[in-house]
Amino acid sequence: MTFVFPYRRSRDDFDIQQSIRFIRMSFPEAHIVTVGDKVATIDNIPCPQLNNIRGADVTNKMLTFARERGGDFIYMNDDFYITPKLRADIPIHSGEFELNPRHPSHYREAMFNTMEFLKYYERPLWNFETHSPVLMNSDKLLEIFELIEWKRYNHFIKSIYLNMNSPEFIRKGVNVKLAKDNIPKAEELLRTYGCFSTSDSFLTTRGRSWLKNLFWILEA
Repeated sequence: MTFVFPYRRSRDDFDIQQSIRFIRMSFPEAHIVTVGDKVATIDNIPCPQLNNIRGADVTNKMLTFARERGGDFIYMNDDFYITPKLRADIPIHSGEFELNPRHPSHYREAMFNTMEFLKYYERPLWNFETHSPVLMNSDKLLEIFELIEWKRYNHFIKSIYLNMNSPEFIRKGVNVKLAKDNIPKAEELLRTYGCFSTSDSFLTTRGRSWLKNLFWILEA
């Protein structure tokens, strides 16, 4: 099992180091790869930043992995935390896409572009932007993004990939990203979904301490 991080260092390596530790606790035989910035002791594929469009830069990193390594892999972000209960093959969606004026402009732009592409190909509009890991296949990823002018426009790589491929099973759930250091909620998400995601506001002294000292896997 290969876990792939499109990684651009912003502050320090705390998030990704803890995310990797959770992977190793959960799947000791896993192979871990960063694409972009290197993390000590971790396999790396160098990949300069493409541009300032976040969706395009992430897609470029994932396509670089697909071309250079290939095969199946689990898409990760540096703020994803997992347990053995993770089912990356059964992705979590939060219902259909719905443009919301309360979202930041870059998020609305990515959602609009993703919806327009999926509508053109008459595909479902499930919103898989739930901040959770997903299983991808390199050949399918490369094939899909041959159809897209992805370098110039913000978009959601996971929702495009999963709606174009229609996995056998999907599940309705929630966005697992936590805006505050709500540790009981983090434990609940780990029990329910086998994953959760942090934001900057989760990384208080208490939140960091909890992440660093979690040396067991929560039971179902």
